[in-house]
Amino acid sequence: MWKVWPINLKKTRISLVGLVGLLLVFLTTTGFVQPNIEDHAHILNKETKTLITEKNNRYFQTKEQPQISVITVKRLNKLTPEALNRTKRSVFIVVGQKGKKRNVQIFSTKDLHGAFTADARTNIIRAEVDKLRSQDNATFNEGLRFVFRACATKVDQQYQYALDKYDLSSSEQDKISHPHRVALPIALALAFLIVGIVYVLRRFGRNNYNSRN
Repeated sequence: MWKVWPINLKKTRISLVGLVGLLLVFLTTTGFVQPNIEDHAHILNKETKTLITEKNNRYFQTKEQPQISVITVKRLNKLTPEALNRTKRSVFIVVGQKGKKRNVQIFSTKDLHGAFTADARTNIIRAEVDKLRSQDNATFNEGLRFVFRACATKVDQQYQYALDKYDLSSSEQDKISHPHRVALPIALALAFLIVGIVYVLRRFGRNNYNSRN
């Protein structure tokens, strides 16, 4: 006769949940599943994808579990992500591309609006605007990684997490917090250059006039 073994459904259910959780962690860490990456325009390189995955894996280990997603699409407008109003504690960096033109925008859920004000988002993108305008994909990715790290720094400060290697350095944060401090030395240098050129031209013109007389 067949022997019927009793089955504890509660324990079986817990075991299955645990196995599914381990499977998801394995797939995420090995790169088979990248829930925070949607590269429809095929822009992101390996280094950028690694940064996104590793930082978000750290967030999975926190109580709040914030997330920063990077999405690329093949259009320049209507970049607002569909999941924006369905999620919490989330930031979306969206890259629109059409031909040689690109448009980078930052979106955050309502609970993070205090950290990601319009000025904060503008200053983040403006800090690396030259790289974000580059036609060289490696250079563009470098600028995009800066944007991601800047967003991560804002999130970490919002939830009072300890800053790590994925966050911005103090000098990089200063570029965003005080953009005019970065522009001021450049403006002063240009001003001195212009004054110097004007002085030389006047001096040269005066010498020519005196030599003729």
